[in-house]
Amino acid sequence: MAAGAVGLVVGVLGATSEGEDAPVKVERPKPSPTPKPHSSPASDPELSPTLTATPTPTPPPPIIRGFQYPIQGACLPAEDDLMPNAPREYRFGVHEGVDFYPGRACATIERGMPVLAARTGIVIRADVDYKEIAQEEMDGLLNRSAQEGSTPPEVLDRLRGRQVWIDHGNGVVTRYCHLLSVEPGIAVDVAVAVGQAVGHVGNSGTPEGVSDPNMENHLHFEIRVGDGYLGQGLSPAETRLLWEGAFSP
Repeated sequence: MAAGAVGLVVGVLGATSEGEDAPVKVERPKPSPTPKPHSSPASDPELSPTLTATPTPTPPPPIIRGFQYPIQGACLPAEDDLMPNAPREYRFGVHEGVDFYPGRACATIERGMPVLAARTGIVIRADVDYKEIAQEEMDGLLNRSAQEGSTPPEVLDRLRGRQVWIDHGNGVVTRYCHLLSVEPGIAVDVAVAVGQAVGHVGNSGTPEGVSDPNMENHLHFEIRVGDGYLGQGLSPAETRLLWEGAFSP
């Protein structure tokens, strides 16, 4: 990954003196001022140099650190198709998070096992009254994506299944998706600690899960930064580097 892509330093989500995590701090570098062009000769236009504006540099993606894996003993999957930006042809879209599947992410991952908060934060969404998707609805969702050639946001949200979202401050949010259930006591505005159970591994929202509860059980986990997701638009190598950093101290 180029130096510019990782040059941004984000404050580590460090511990306070009481053992609680500090809010996420995201600092973006200030772009260098665009140099003013020198005045060109006015007497002879043909001798005047062609002046082009210097493009404003694109800020590098944020580096997030200090998160813990949402599955005990897990690691990042080796396959890029389980990482952000991988194509999802069945819905004409791209993947926006990391999938933790049995046998592909170090840990033993089973239906119903705990899903853990990756950082301390405040719950901003908990689908305790989630309505399961029936086959007819699933067909309609996928047909709409096919007709539009992409996944509409509301369709994608439904396909994430039962979810819990946690706000960690400064525009950083984690999402825990395809849950079988939400942990009792987890609700909007509830404060959660890193490592606390927030839900359980399931397959809600997946096309396979509509017909068989034993298929596609896994955790889809996202780190959102502002209006996008961590690694958005980057190469597989660059994306992996950012996510490895996210789970570093």
